[in-house]
Amino acid sequence: MALAAATALAGTALASTGSGGSATAGTAPPPRRPPAWCKPGGTLSARTMPQRVRIADCDLRGRMVRGANGLAAVVPSDGTSLVAHEMRTDGAAELRIRVNARAGEITIGTLGGRVPQGRPRGVRAPVAACGDGVHRLEPSRWPRGTTVQWRYYAGTAGLPMGPFAKGIANMVGARTDCGAGRFTPPPDVREHGAGRAAHAPDITAAAACGARDGVNTFGWHAMPGAARQVLAATCTWFRGPTTVESDMALQAQGKRWWTGGACTAGSYSAEAVATHEAGHVLGLAHVEGTEHQNLTMAPSIASCDDDPATLGKGDYDGLISLYGGR
Repeated sequence: MALAAATALAGTALASTGSGGSATAGTAPPPRRPPAWCKPGGTLSARTMPQRVRIADCDLRGRMVRGANGLAAVVPSDGTSLVAHEMRTDGAAELRIRVNARAGEITIGTLGGRVPQGRPRGVRAPVAACGDGVHRLEPSRWPRGTTVQWRYYAGTAGLPMGPFAKGIANMVGARTDCGAGRFTPPPDVREHGAGRAAHAPDITAAAACGARDGVNTFGWHAMPGAARQVLAATCTWFRGPTTVESDMALQAQGKRWWTGGACTAGSYSAEAVATHEAGHVLGLAHVEGTEHQNLTMAPSIASCDDDPATLGKGDYDGLISLYGGR
């Protein structure tokens, strides 16, 4: 009888401990120490972190992450993911940030290329744009049949709106100099300029993607903290496969822009750069390799070169793969 009572009492004590009592066996483990690269405050480097980061190990949401060629972005904290691009005089940079809160993971991918100087061994001759069908797609697109509403930000440099209106129209209208002036059918997506924007694009003075505001804003933006090679930046936010916002900025400080008339040496075609950035807005990524440099989505542009304002076959094929034809 005494043994049975003692056994029952021991069982009660064990049950109390297992139900979360103050006994040592039920104490929670100490909090996990963050990895060494997850330093508090400041910008984190994509080069020092794993490609896939567990949110429980280091919650990147709301933090600035820097990728190839200095391209940086704030990791979205509103449930969206992000792809960022820079167009540079010496190449390009890309940063992809996919946030999967359900799986508790954030995936970081970054690419950066430089234009080879001269003609290094192994470099292929450029293919004619009208016969080059290469394209590469972003992780998201607008729903087919969408009219992308955008607002124009003039900045303070006194530069015109025309290049932006023409650039986005060149993309959705499939403007080309391959044949009759336009590829047919055009992609099943449209655009509409909805007036002036009250604020600059959601792109920082260092050409980094900031927090989005729900408005597609294209315009001239002074970015004094950007590398001197940066011509333009585009940031696109998406949920699943669907784009929800895209902002585009051309560098309004320290660059000479060709917007009409004869081109002055050292100037860059604003319409050509805006057309390229509009490709990112619609879901086209850069195509790497000197053999593809005649396509609009090639990652760099030479001064006084307005050829990217008209689409090559690969640019058009990419749009059709995203949106189908009208």
